[in-house]
Amino acid sequence: MAQEVSVLIDKIMHDAGAQRLQLPSLPEVVQQIQEAIEDGRKGLPYVARLIQADPGLCARLIKIANSPLYHNGVVLPDIRRAIARLGLRVTRDLVSCLIMHNVFNVQSARLYRRIQQLWQHSCRVAAISQVLAGLTPGLQPDRSLLAGLLHDIGVLPILVYADQFPALVEEPEQLDMVIAQLRASLGEQILRQWNLGDDLVLVPQAAEAWTREHDGPADYGDLVQVAQVHSNLGTVSDNEMPALTQLPAFNKLSLSKLGPHAGIELLEQAQADINVTTRLLSG
Repeated sequence: MAQEVSVLIDKIMHDAGAQRLQLPSLPEVVQQIQEAIEDGRKGLPYVARLIQADPGLCARLIKIANSPLYHNGVVLPDIRRAIARLGLRVTRDLVSCLIMHNVFNVQSARLYRRIQQLWQHSCRVAAISQVLAGLTPGLQPDRSLLAGLLHDIGVLPILVYADQFPALVEEPEQLDMVIAQLRASLGEQILRQWNLGDDLVLVPQAAEAWTREHDGPADYGDLVQVAQVHSNLGTVSDNEMPALTQLPAFNKLSLSKLGPHAGIELLEQAQADINVTTRLLSG
């Protein structure tokens, strides 16, 4: 088994170093929305037509626009008005969120379950990140949502490669060793390839670098770290997480001035919205 672990790591690192890592392209609809944002001749009607081509995606965006996250008392029945409420950039980020996890495919039922569990975890971290961003000057709630969803994106290509090693798939602890070693660097590489911005590129490396310190105000890496700890409170994984007060990331947030219990109380008050967001993202 140790040999299979070594072979898998070598294969991924070799392909990554040779720029041949098996990574999916950014979904075409996301690229087209980005082009519409950059091209003044295209705008909301063009983006609406793009999204209407995917009825499932269209329905989910309308639901999000009418959810407590964005709802202003007026229910929107169609995608054009939903996009107008969200804005083109937020629409682009939400579309990215909703379809990116589907671009990684595996044959193994065990690995498929791991991907689904990973997505559920990412959705919850994203929802908590969005709430915390509302109390963190300089960080945008919608961008925070995307940061939370993408913090573990580097795990997905590892699971895709592991699909070629059936014996390793049956040894979760061994596979976890590979993930721990490679997830951060692969996540950074994916986000750079997808050109999602330096503010998000740093997140995979920062997400579990519990002793990370940096100059300047809180960034999305700090936010996701704190959201991860909160997402695991009361779970089996809680014991694996550092205490909030031990995190330099927590001390970067304005919330830290109120103490760790204030964050717990805040998230308890926002639990209904967090649950709604998690369900909407999960599909």
